[in-house]
Amino acid sequence: MANEEFRVIGDLYNRIFVTPSSHIDLLVHYNTWNQIFANLPKTYKLPDMPVLLMDQPTRGSK
Repeated sequence: MANEEFRVIGDLYNRIFVTPSSHIDLLVHYNTWNQIFANLPKTYKLPDMPVLLMDQPTRGSK
């Protein structure tokens, strides 16, 4: 048990997702996610803009 990492509800980290969703039963590693947050730009979102644009139809396509 000493090696287990403290887990918290994943909803605490929804700010990085373009479309946040709630999953109250999803637990994530607190230290890991805090380290991820500390290294992301404040305005970073997933998926990022290039990925979102790949899903858009090309202008003029049928």
